[in-house]
Amino acid sequence: MAKSMPDTRPDPKRLALLLAALIATAPFAIDTYLPAIPAMAADFGTATHAVEVSISTFLIGFALGQLIGGPLSDRVGRRPVALGGLVIYIVTSAIITGVDSAATLNVMRFVQAIGGGFALVVVGASVRDLYEGKEAAKMFALIAVIMMIAPLAAPTVGSVLLVWFNWQAIFVLLIVYGSLMLGVVWFRMPETTRFRPHYAGPTRRVWWTYLEVLRTRRAVGFMLTHTGASAVMFSFLTDSPFMYIDFFGVSPAQFPYLFGANVLVIVVCNRLNTPLLKRLELHQILKIAAAIQLAAVIGLFLAINVFEPSLYSVVPMVMISVGMIGLTAPSATASFMQFFPHIGGTATALMGTIQFATGAVAGMVIGHFHDGTLLPVTLSMLGFGIFANVMVHFIAEARPSEITANLHETRSTEAAG
Repeated sequence: MAKSMPDTRPDPKRLALLLAALIATAPFAIDTYLPAIPAMAADFGTATHAVEVSISTFLIGFALGQLIGGPLSDRVGRRPVALGGLVIYIVTSAIITGVDSAATLNVMRFVQAIGGGFALVVVGASVRDLYEGKEAAKMFALIAVIMMIAPLAAPTVGSVLLVWFNWQAIFVLLIVYGSLMLGVVWFRMPETTRFRPHYAGPTRRVWWTYLEVLRTRRAVGFMLTHTGASAVMFSFLTDSPFMYIDFFGVSPAQFPYLFGANVLVIVVCNRLNTPLLKRLELHQILKIAAAIQLAAVIGLFLAINVFEPSLYSVVPMVMISVGMIGLTAPSATASFMQFFPHIGGTATALMGTIQFATGAVAGMVIGHFHDGTLLPVTLSMLGFGIFANVMVHFIAEARPSEITANLHETRSTEAAG
C-alpha cells in the first residue's frame, strides 16, 4: 500500500527560495562572464569564438554531471550529491582565475559544470519527491521566478566587475556564491527522499532505470518538447555576445540591458503560469507557448536574413523567442516528472542531460559554421522551434487520464520488480 504524504513537508516558499538559489549556480556561471568574453579572448591572444566554445563545453559538463548525479541522488540522497557538486564548483572556479589560455579554460569549465550539474539535478528531483501534477508545475514556476534574478543580474554584475577589476574577478564571485550555497545546503536543505521512497535496488541496476524512463513514450515526448524549446534559448545564448556586441555594435556596458530584457519576459511568462493552470491543462499551455515561440523565431529569421536587420526588429523577436521558456519549462517538466515518482533523480538527470547536451551541440554547430553573419544562429533557432512544435503535437493527445493510467502502470511495474 502506498504511503500517504507526510504533513511535515517543508514550507513551499522557503524550499522554492532555497532550490532557486541552488539552481542559480548555473546561470551565474554562464551569464556573468558573457560580457567578458571579448576581453578574455584578447587576454588569451585568440579569437572571440575560441572563448565562446567554453559555453558549449560547460553545457556538456553540465549534462554529464546530471547524468551521473541523478541516479546517485536516488541512491544516496539529494543533500550529499548537492554538497559534493558545490565543492567541485568552488575548487574549479578558483583554478579558472589562474588559467592563461582558451584551451585550459575550456577544460576547467567542463569540470566546473560537472559540479554544477550535481547541484542542479537535485532541484527537480526534490520537487518530484514532494509534489506532482499541477502542484509540481506551480512549484517549478515559483522556483523559476525566483531563480530568474540570477540571469537578470548576472551580466550586469559581470560588466560592473569588468569596469573596476579584470575578468578573473567574475570567477572570484562564483567562489563566493558557491561557498555561500554550500553553507545554505549544509544547514538548511532537507533530505526530501524521506518523503517518498527512493531507489532501493542493487547498485549495479541503478543505471538501468534510464531505460525505464526512455521506454515511457509520452514522457519522452514531453522531454523532447522541452529540449527543443530550450535549444532555441541556448542557440541565442551561445552567439549573443557576437550578435549584440560584434554584429550590432552594442557596447559591453549596454549588453546586460538587452540580455536582461529576455529574462524579464521569462519572468512575466512564469507569472502567467498560475492563472493559466486554473483554466488549462499542462499540455495545452505547452502547445500554446511552443506555437508562440515558433512564430517569434520565424519573425526573427525573416527580420535578419530577408530584410535589413536592426535592433528595433531583432530585440523584440529575441525577447519572445527566449521568453517563452518561462511557459514551456514548468509545464513540460511537471508533465514529464509525474510519470516517475520513485526515480525522480534519474528522470531529472536524463531530461537535463539531453537538454544541455543538445544546447552544447547547437553551440558547437553554430561556431563551426560561423561566417560572420547571423544566419547560423537564426537557422538553429528556427530548426529547434519547429522540432519543439512537432514534439508538442506528437504528445498533445496525452490527456490527464492517460497520464494517470500510465503512472499507475509504472508503479505496478516497480512494485512487481
